[in-house]
Amino acid sequence: MSEVLRTVRLVLHPVSMRDHGALLTHWTGPLVRRHLFDDRVVTPVQVSEIIEASERDFATEGYGLWALRPVSPSPGGGAAAPGGPLAGVAGLSHHEGPLGHGVDVEILYSLEPDHWGRGLAAEASRAVLDYAFGVVGVHRITAEIDMANPASSEIALQLGMRRWRRGPPGPTAPRTTPPNAPAGSDPVE
Repeated sequence: MSEVLRTVRLVLHPVSMRDHGALLTHWTGPLVRRHLFDDRVVTPVQVSEIIEASERDFATEGYGLWALRPVSPSPGGGAAAPGGPLAGVAGLSHHEGPLGHGVDVEILYSLEPDHWGRGLAAEASRAVLDYAFGVVGVHRITAEIDMANPASSEIALQLGMRRWRRGPPGPTAPRTTPPNAPAGSDPVE
């Protein structure tokens, strides 16, 4: 099972400690964190904990967080170098399900502002969903959308996800599940 994913424009590598500095910079940028981490600045220790949790999830669940890097424009069409510029993050994480209905798998994504508006979040998220459903065998994936972030909501719709619960902005925002998810993936329990 390969955990490196590729799209037309991106290479997705599982996050590791070598990404620590780039992730810290990305997640503490005011435009990125505005809709992540309740707009709190994450610490270097918290970034280390997120990376360690993702590495554990890859080892036990087959999924975690991927660092997004542009495909290098090398003559041979090779992949982005591991140290290439970070364009963002996409991946899957455990999330407490609604109304005490257990743990959900949640899709997450964020991009550096200079990459916004190009469809890269949807492209990376599609690769993550295809991997989760097709390779790992996940049956249900949700997305918690900050209602103050209409671009994130639009990405979920582009992925074919559907709203199944409306709530206030923030941690209780709507969750969506792709309609092409395998049988038994109905988001309403």
